[in-house]
Amino acid sequence: MRALKALTALAVVVAVIWCGYWFVGARALDRAIERGLAHVPEVEVQGHSIQGFPNRFDVTFTEPRIRVAGAEWQAPFVQIFALSYRLNHLIAVFAPDQLWQRGDLSVAVHAQDLRASLQMEPGLDLPLRALTLVGEGLDLSLTDATHGLDRIRLASRRIGERVHQLVALAEGVFPDPALMDRLDPQRLWPRRIEALRLDAEAEFDRPLDRHLFDGPEPQLTRLTLTGGHATWEGVDIDVTGRLTPGLDGALSGDATAVIQGWRQLLATLRDAGIIAPDLESGLEPALAAMAAGSEGETLEVPLSVVEGEVRLGPLWLGTLPRLVPGLGG
Repeated sequence: MRALKALTALAVVVAVIWCGYWFVGARALDRAIERGLAHVPEVEVQGHSIQGFPNRFDVTFTEPRIRVAGAEWQAPFVQIFALSYRLNHLIAVFAPDQLWQRGDLSVAVHAQDLRASLQMEPGLDLPLRALTLVGEGLDLSLTDATHGLDRIRLASRRIGERVHQLVALAEGVFPDPALMDRLDPQRLWPRRIEALRLDAEAEFDRPLDRHLFDGPEPQLTRLTLTGGHATWEGVDIDVTGRLTPGLDGALSGDATAVIQGWRQLLATLRDAGIIAPDLESGLEPALAAMAAGSEGETLEVPLSVVEGEVRLGPLWLGTLPRLVPGLGG
């Protein structure tokens, strides 16, 4: 009986200490939010509240607005959740409707579900370990077009002190039907893209940690594209390699493309006027000789990219768009 009383008393003491920890932590968090908002003029909120007693800190920001480098984001609210015993892992849940603006471009975003996860390495500096944004059932409305996405995933993972691996994946992409009919009246290109993926590595001039607000903003010093993937009906394209932009933003490097349904893709490029018929007549036999797999429908080709110019051996295939200048590594 005495042992039971002792255990009960110990449980009460622990509960009181835990509750006190939550209230002390909530008050410290409230002061930290107020100081942070005061020192970061790019971020504005109408107000904030803290709930979640006793095991979580749930912070709700009402009418947040962020202005950075000429771009602006705003929403009715955003909620950030953290377990009170694991503060290095944050979960953010966004409002169904948001607005992004940059210059004359305005994009209204509606999502059935949109949330993010941020994980930091334990320690005094809390370096960023991983950041993930996932969304379901998105509509992106521009001035005269609305594009649909079944799912989207943007993620980063720390692979070095200042290097992060980046992934952008969109599944079930529906370009605006009226816009596609205007741009492609012959209906050569798909109206639904099953998947689009881009992989890259980003290196910064300083680690991404809790000191982000203590000095100059971290600068991106190198961006290297490491892969890409696209799938639509009858065609699957997978590209791996390393392409790095020069000071002018033009990409250079080597890559390997594996294409399933390459004959269909070649015919589409010809019908769209991207490849001249006389070039296609000489290109198809050469590609057929390189093809493998079922009935020669899988093609693996090495590509060379020099200042944005894509070549298969001596054959010029096209020009890649330039990235932001000054990211050469």
